Amino acid sequence: MTAPRGRRSRPASSPAILPNGRAALCACALLAIWPASVRGQSGSGSVVGSVSDSSGTLLVGAEVRSLTVERSTRTDEQGQFRLAPLPLGPLLMEARRLGFRPETLHVAIIEGQPATAVFRLGAAANTLESVIVRAARQRHTGRLAGYFERLESNTGGFFITREMIDEGNPRQLSDVLRKAPGVDVVRGRVRLRGRGCPPLVWLDGMPMPSGEVDINSLPPRTIEGIELYATASGAPFRYQGMRDQSRCGTVLLWSRGSDTEERRRPIVATVEELERLHAQQSVLTAADVDVSAHPDSATRMNVGYPPELFASGTSGIVIAEFVVDSSGVVEAETFGVLSSSHPLFVRAVQDALREAHFRPGLFRGRPVRQIVQMQFRFDADRRRGRH
Repeated sequence: MTAPRGRRSRPASSPAILPNGRAALCACALLAIWPASVRGQSGSGSVVGSVSDSSGTLLVGAEVRSLTVERSTRTDEQGQFRLAPLPLGPLLMEARRLGFRPETLHVAIIEGQPATAVFRLGAAANTLESVIVRAARQRHTGRLAGYFERLESNTGGFFITREMIDEGNPRQLSDVLRKAPGVDVVRGRVRLRGRGCPPLVWLDGMPMPSGEVDINSLPPRTIEGIELYATASGAPFRYQGMRDQSRCGTVLLWSRGSDTEERRRPIVATVEELERLHAQQSVLTAADVDVSAHPDSATRMNVGYPPELFASGTSGIVIAEFVVDSSGVVEAETFGVLSSSHPLFVRAVQDALREAHFRPGLFRGRPVRQIVQMQFRFDADRRRGRH
């Protein structure tokens, strides 16, 4: 539920934060009660916090600045910010982002205790309807096709995904395997279900030497996914080995490579670039135009569900921003992100927009270049097909 404007909740330990409506009154009050010897005094003061939209979705690249002293920063990929150093005493803060109405808050800066400011920005114009991308069974191709198919069916083995591998930034692969049920790791030696012999280990579909394999010779961040099978018959037939080699279980390791990394590194424009274009009046926003740009109903926007996220049942969201030119085509080099839950979702949206077609924005009856902000929701509920 969206919190009413003009009200803010805060932890009891946080310094006071005051919203727009009471800014003038409270500014006077703060100045009155703050000792003159402290106001404006240099020190190690700071403000930390976040910037979100009216629904609570955290925003990337929002500018947060002090209106009292010349100091500014921008929110990171999690919508968080830290502004320092700041003088002690009352401080007027402002958050703004392209496409949203600015908001100001008063904070009280105390040395050694960071103040907290939570901004919630309202959209400057009506937003476009969200695009819903629903999971549907896919035909996987490429090196990791079998891994994705087995992960999706989730039968027979225990799967460790890339997100699970990266969680906690493990130093050794044995630290990752220890979290799996029925796995014992002692000095890099892996045992499944308490057996005294080593499992058969495969790397990218190729068997590693029979016998003991030092699992820690492979850095965790080189592995995309892991499959664990406690019994010989539980493993996929082609990975059961010869002459009862997999009697003590099977471990399948899948490495990261160009086919996994390229899709995880979407190239996005910075909000500063879009702000520069808007300041030069070479592009308009939804608040500037008479009719906002919107998807062409005569064409379908095909957004693919990333196979590894579909297979693992991961849902998510992307709020993208980009320029639609006067012919209705997305200018690929202007693609940026306001908020996202996973880089693979960002890449999927970026790829889809290259082929998408829009009705351009209209200003005084003629088509213009317009910055568009659009939300994409990825739904991993496999019980429903994509619409």
